[in-house]
Amino acid sequence: MTGSLDVLVVDDEEKIRQLLEQILSARGCAVRVAQDGLQALAEFKRQPADVVITDIKMPKMDGIELLRELKHLDPLLNVVVITAYPSVEGAVEAMQCGACDFITKPFDIAQIQAILYRCHQRISLSRQLRHAGEGALKLEELNRRLAELNDLKSQFLAVLSHEVNTPLCLMSEWIYLLADRTLGPLNTEQQHALEVLLQAYERLHRLLQQLIDLMHGSQVVLHRQPVTLQALVQEAMTAVMPKAAARSITVSCQLPDEPLPLEVDRSRCLAALGYLLDNAVKFNHEQGRVDIQVSSTEQMAQVRIQDTGIGIPSEEHEKVFAPFYQVDRALNRAYEGAGIGLTLAKRYIELHGGVLQLSSEVGAGTTVILGLPRPAIAVTLPTFQPTAL
Repeated sequence: MTGSLDVLVVDDEEKIRQLLEQILSARGCAVRVAQDGLQALAEFKRQPADVVITDIKMPKMDGIELLRELKHLDPLLNVVVITAYPSVEGAVEAMQCGACDFITKPFDIAQIQAILYRCHQRISLSRQLRHAGEGALKLEELNRRLAELNDLKSQFLAVLSHEVNTPLCLMSEWIYLLADRTLGPLNTEQQHALEVLLQAYERLHRLLQQLIDLMHGSQVVLHRQPVTLQALVQEAMTAVMPKAAARSITVSCQLPDEPLPLEVDRSRCLAALGYLLDNAVKFNHEQGRVDIQVSSTEQMAQVRIQDTGIGIPSEEHEKVFAPFYQVDRALNRAYEGAGIGLTLAKRYIELHGGVLQLSSEVGAGTTVILGLPRPAIAVTLPTFQPTAL
């Protein structure tokens, strides 16, 4: 049931506004329109809406800025963003900022209908939370309904990952045919264009794989193989060095002479190290430092990563491992990323029976300690006690 929904549609294209107004009105919604973020914000302040559907790229005030302003006015407001298929990066940033869903262009009526249903369910629940007296809404019922919404979100991510992966696979085949010259030689400008395209494809592919692993949670299947911790660290360092060099950040590493063999899922452990090192560089100061130290105990192989970056407030230490969470959203708009690297790093390490611990101080940098069980004790894991920070 969506008849009671008051929807504000925000888009700088008149045809898009008209099309959405027709679709939503046909489903019983009361629809208002605005042609940019500033107009939408003024309209919302004049008369709040149940749902705001907004384009991301608009003049005067874009959709992300509008989303932040609306969430400041009403934290429980349902905001749905419009993004071009199959790009999901803008939608991911919007979900970091509190958007509840997104619609892809060209519009799919079934998708819009499902989004309206989810919005109606959330609005019904939030109204009870806002107006019900103390104890009127039982905790058990609240948890059940929130779990239902979470299941809907998981189903949505599952469909999204499948739908996005299909064109990505097709793109990769043609990109690599171009890259290996199967379709003919390339001139200098074409080669540069192909390199940019390949980087964009690989970034989108990594993001999709991250979302899939995030969706699967503890059900991720590990493919263990023998590897040394030194090899993993060195490979992760090699990947981050160009970014560090571009900002004059010094990266040093202390490796023990004796190899530290592990039985782990190589790609996921490498990804975890990559996320941690990337953050150490990304949130560092120009000409800063990243110090890496590899050590071991009888039970654990350990990597300590210490940076001289901006640091994290103490009250945020646990929250940074939550999906799509960023400490300072306004500050972090300048930094590339989907906000799920630390979440996945912690999850990957814990799936191996290891631990990931963090300590940080604003302005003084961050230290992360990663511990993985050594093969001899992989069956029965003792409690890991990291070295003092």
